[in-house]
Amino acid sequence: MVDSRPTTILFADDHPLVLSALKELIGGDETLRPIHFVGDGLAAISALEKDAPDVAVVDMRMPGLSGLKFLEEVRSRSLPVRVILFTAEMNDEEISDAVSLGVDGILFKRSAPENLLDCIHKVAAGRRCFPDASIAAAVDRQRQQRDRMDQLLPRLSRRETDIAMMAAKRMSNKEIAKALDITEGTVKVHLHNIFLKLGLSDRSALRALLSPFVEPSQSFPDG
Repeated sequence: MVDSRPTTILFADDHPLVLSALKELIGGDETLRPIHFVGDGLAAISALEKDAPDVAVVDMRMPGLSGLKFLEEVRSRSLPVRVILFTAEMNDEEISDAVSLGVDGILFKRSAPENLLDCIHKVAAGRRCFPDASIAAAVDRQRQQRDRMDQLLPRLSRRETDIAMMAAKRMSNKEIAKALDITEGTVKVHLHNIFLKLGLSDRSALRALLSPFVEPSQSFPDG
């Protein structure tokens, strides 16, 4: 049986005019039912916990919680909602972070209104939506980088993998040695072997390969 229930939606944006325009746009589609319009990320999380909409369309630059922090919170709590990031701008690093967190769609605010409706319908049906060419290209680059990482990391031992990930977080040799209870000299030997096995020249190349796939950490000077 086909589910005829309208797709329920939460909109989160700190600009009242944007929320008003979204309300008017969605009102013309009987298959969509907005149930919350909120102005910040924390209110969006509270609304999700209360009513569990099918789709959340959230601004990237919200107070309280940014769009990325909102997405991270949704995933960490395993909340059953599909998330579209609705943004004026987004750099490659932010796109990479969003894709790593399992974002369902990314749409620029300069897009035509019908693109938002189309994106909501696609995401509600379980598909991903990246209609902008620049976003699609960034997503493809990240996918290629992940494929490369998946090919290279099996060459490393478990200890080498741990050290590589720590180095990607910009941890110094001293910090890595302390965390693993080994000497700085041992860290240097492991890093040398890591560079050889992965065909990399230095820490910068290692960070470029791994940084999109590790949690950010405090920056430390290279040791």
